[in-house]
Amino acid sequence: MFDKIKFLAFSKPAAMSVVLSLALLQGARAGESASSHYFPGVYNDFFMNLQLDPGFYFRDDLTYYSANISNATTLGRNIATDVDLELWTTTFKLAYVTDVEIFGGRYGAGLFLPVVFDANISAGVESGPFLRGRTVSFETQDNQGGMGDLVVAPLSLTWKWGDVSVNLSEAIFMPTGYYQAGDLVNLGRNYWSFDTIGGLTWLHPTRGHEISFNVGFMSNTENDATQYQSGDEFHLDYTVAQHFSEAFGIGVTGYFYHQLTGDESPLLTQAAAVRNRVNTIRTALGRSDLPEVGDFRGESAGVGPIVRYSPKFGDKQVHFIGKWIHEFNVENRFKGEIGMLSVAMDF
Repeated sequence: MFDKIKFLAFSKPAAMSVVLSLALLQGARAGESASSHYFPGVYNDFFMNLQLDPGFYFRDDLTYYSANISNATTLGRNIATDVDLELWTTTFKLAYVTDVEIFGGRYGAGLFLPVVFDANISAGVESGPFLRGRTVSFETQDNQGGMGDLVVAPLSLTWKWGDVSVNLSEAIFMPTGYYQAGDLVNLGRNYWSFDTIGGLTWLHPTRGHEISFNVGFMSNTENDATQYQSGDEFHLDYTVAQHFSEAFGIGVTGYFYHQLTGDESPLLTQAAAVRNRVNTIRTALGRSDLPEVGDFRGESAGVGPIVRYSPKFGDKQVHFIGKWIHEFNVENRFKGEIGMLSVAMDF
């Protein structure tokens, strides 16, 4: 049933790394631990590890993300942030698959350009000295648009054995997006990330059953502007689908994300020291301890429906893909709803 279908399986890495940076209390910033270059929804898709015919492939992902993070970091004062994020972005993806084989795997490469239409963040902040009864409350809001962090995939190898395709790829996230350490909204993260991804797709050629998944390990360099080192990350992305024809399929897609190592920063060390000193005083006064200043290891999961419609226009087949992912079991990251509408075709 799928002998003639050509689908852009290069849906894995996409840079939508809008950064939240709340400039609070003498330059203390919260936000690097709440997101990363890994963005849910862009790694999981139909046929995501399928071995493609040689040629050029184009894809565009239009994404809407509405999310919130209510917890905050204790940085020398009581700070409670209730941050709402609304994001509209599109990512243009160009991939080239060659007829060259390396260790039996077909070689390809890709380039991914994210453009943010609008990133709007609003935050309500309550801050006040630890030992005083008064607090200062205020609200702040900002929005931004422009190019995000560019991604290159210099290596993609795909093997095919019967109904099974296996892919190994490397994605490099480059700090090309707008970034100012004191701004509320940034479009880049100001550091490099390297994502090594391995995946498998099983597609039954007549019954249309599909099981696809990716496993990725991402490492990050330090943000020179803030001396903040984000921890290493693990992500699992999957799709289970039923294809009724070359033109139509539906399924369930989702992800699991876990930060393997904690964040490191002089700011975190200073905040922990302040917390310990203040807790000594609060204990003497009979007050409860302030919460731990941790290493902000993130974790989250998400699941939702995915649908594909692939009509033919002349001798070309164009693929329209829609998905919605609901996030849950979220710690130290934004939690929300992700909607994506994609179009893909080959040249």
